[in-house]
Amino acid sequence: MKNVRGAARIGAVMGILGLLTVTACSNPGAGHDSRPPGDKKATVQARELTVWTNSADPESIRNVYKRFGDKYGVKMNIVEIAADGFENQVQTKWAGGDRPDILEYHATSAFWALNPARNMLDLSNMPYVAKSGDLYQHVGAYRGKVYAAVTQSPGLFGIFYNKKVLNKAGLQAPKTYDDLSHICSVLKVKAPGVNPLWESGGSQWPTQILGGILYLSSAQKRDDWGQRVMDKRAALDERGSPFVAGASAYERLRKDGCFNKDATTATFEASARSVADGSSAMVALGSDLSPFNQEFGDDTQKTDATIGFAAVSADGPVATWAPNVSGTWYVPRSGDEKRQSTALSFIKYATGEGYQQYIDESKTAPLLAGFNDPAEVQQLQQQITEAYKTDAALAFNTDLVGFSSQFPAYTTGILSGQESPEAVARKAQTAFEQGATSAGLPGW
Repeated sequence: MKNVRGAARIGAVMGILGLLTVTACSNPGAGHDSRPPGDKKATVQARELTVWTNSADPESIRNVYKRFGDKYGVKMNIVEIAADGFENQVQTKWAGGDRPDILEYHATSAFWALNPARNMLDLSNMPYVAKSGDLYQHVGAYRGKVYAAVTQSPGLFGIFYNKKVLNKAGLQAPKTYDDLSHICSVLKVKAPGVNPLWESGGSQWPTQILGGILYLSSAQKRDDWGQRVMDKRAALDERGSPFVAGASAYERLRKDGCFNKDATTATFEASARSVADGSSAMVALGSDLSPFNQEFGDDTQKTDATIGFAAVSADGPVATWAPNVSGTWYVPRSGDEKRQSTALSFIKYATGEGYQQYIDESKTAPLLAGFNDPAEVQQLQQQITEAYKTDAALAFNTDLVGFSSQFPAYTTGILSGQESPEAVARKAQTAFEQGATSAGLPGW
């Protein structure tokens, strides 16, 4: 991949985010020698399709399936896979030989583990690729071929905070980890009944956000640090590593008592509620607003009045972006030409005639060129967009295979006090080296 990750020119409103890369455990190899199908082969020939989806999908994504099925008379058999443990469940089903007709999955290096050259259709000739700018130089492609159809604008990682709690304590929104520590210390004095930071160790995956992804966004912006690790010009466990520094900053927040008392067992599902009702001041999450909006009865004005968003890194407000799971689709090779053709027809619909309606319903800016912005965008969503446009970098671990599958476990270990930052860094580097070798990355 080109060393241009931090400069993606997408100019988008952010959507839901669930970045959990997993190890690429098999080399994709040569695979099938067939030309990319293009949209001429995308015709409806089957009467039903099976779709694997993430249970955290917003309603706007679910409606794309329904509208396609209704329009073309195709029964869409939706198999929802739980958001917690989503990656492991997909990998287990996949390894057992099970295949859907359409797979919703990550556009990061996570999909390399599914051996796309052998197991998925090359979508490089589909019209949406040319409408996506330089996106597929960063995500959704492997060895020059595009396998993913990314339809949602990239998501952002950051700190959601309760405006009223911070204002009452005379505090400003954070920009750095030092700010987080300062807010924590002030709230413990002025609002001792409020958790400064909510953490969801019971769900594991959220811990990697505050445990490193946010902290390293400034290093990623400055040096494209993740690419340096891939190119062997840096290491996760080297002296002065920003990864160790980020893990150490996370450990300090734990030692200073900044997290909820049940941080090691609490779940993601409870995080939005805690910040919305003011029992917690802040939480590190991706930019899906639906959990917060639901807490306010889908009254977005109430959400906007209560919840704010802040980009945070080691050195300042550098936002961290990544491709969304929701609305990112693949077409596995099923051996059934009619089903594959119909699955391609769905991709064509979702990125073509059905795309504007999705944009209007989701109230997010279009990722694909040639479509119009929605009429209204929530104020909090606008705040997230502005953070992205002002200063942003791709999440450092997007393509760090091997390590990324273990990242949540490592940060959860720090959260529980069972792992030190230095020990985690050593494990992380070993895991990445093994993953890079297995994936056949250049130079490994």
